[in-house]
Amino acid sequence: MTSDATSLIVPDKQLIRVSYPHILPQVLTPKLRGRLFYFDEANVSWCPDTGRVYHVVGEQCKVDSPGQNETWYILGSLEYPTGEGLYEIYDRKTNVQVRSHWQHLLDMYPDEFLFVVRDNASQHVTPMLDDFLIENRNRLCLVPLPTYSPHLNLIERLWDYMRDNITRNVFYITLDKLCQALVQWLRKLPFQRFWSLMGLSP
Repeated sequence: MTSDATSLIVPDKQLIRVSYPHILPQVLTPKLRGRLFYFDEANVSWCPDTGRVYHVVGEQCKVDSPGQNETWYILGSLEYPTGEGLYEIYDRKTNVQVRSHWQHLLDMYPDEFLFVVRDNASQHVTPMLDDFLIENRNRLCLVPLPTYSPHLNLIERLWDYMRDNITRNVFYITLDKLCQALVQWLRKLPFQRFWSLMGLSP
């Protein structure tokens, strides 16, 4: 990496704030088995998005809608390279839900060390999470992404594929029905598809 490139790197304020630089030497060589996850959230809107769809030339594509939108959020952690993960739906996406999701992830793997790649969304880097990160620094290490780089977060590919197959151009009679459809879709999605979305061959 050139000196010009390194000068563009912005230190992650959250990790500096919780003294991650001081624990990195022991974090990078954890005694526990390590797992790597890509974490992010996606909106689950009752009003469907319109996307690629066949329609009569000169006529606008119309999709049923409730009229007044309502939005929930799916928080997900996709493991590389296995394709396994944790996906939860919440009615908000604040630091409270982020903390809850990360705690559930830690509970799933009680004897392992987790590296979690995350972006710089405000609910991910707020000081409200500092105590949680300090308490769990022996089992959890956040891996920051550069600003405005969703292409580096592999779970974004899953969200795009999910929208194409579940939420675009389709209206569900209730938001609860939409969430149920998302959960069932994730449960039935073959691991080969997860691997393909991560750029891997089965």
